[in-house]
Amino acid sequence: MIKKLEDNSMYECIKLMHKSTEDNNYKAYDRNERCWIQHLAHHIEKQKEDSPYYLAIGDYASNNSLKGFMLASAFQTFYTEEYVMDVKDCIVNQDYNNAFTVTRLFNYMVDHIRKHGGTHWRADSIRANDKAFEYTEFLTKKYNATPFYGVHGRV
Repeated sequence: MIKKLEDNSMYECIKLMHKSTEDNNYKAYDRNERCWIQHLAHHIEKQKEDSPYYLAIGDYASNNSLKGFMLASAFQTFYTEEYVMDVKDCIVNQDYNNAFTVTRLFNYMVDHIRKHGGTHWRADSIRANDKAFEYTEFLTKKYNATPFYGVHGRV
């Protein structure tokens, strides 16, 4: 079941993010716990203000355990001045079938965009190689999306 994240959802999200960083290899990025918690709190706070430009949602199992969550916020393109909902985090518990979790989170986001008159979304991945490719391939097939590829570098 998809629910909006609230102040008291933060601990569950922090635990799931920690599990995700232990289970996966994010080669190009180190994670600063304080920075990321601020990011999470900011999304929840903006959503509480009913800003259509921020989304903080979780997918919960019937026992109310968090299966995955998404943080997204909109930006305005410099090309057309349209708003694009940008997925900042889509973190899933690998102990569940994460394709279903990702689909529920993305379906909610797409409905949210439509409801507020938007037309575009994007989802980058900080995962390296095969995991990023699988994520892109899944979203391309499921949502008839157009893949764009980028490179992340460290200086």
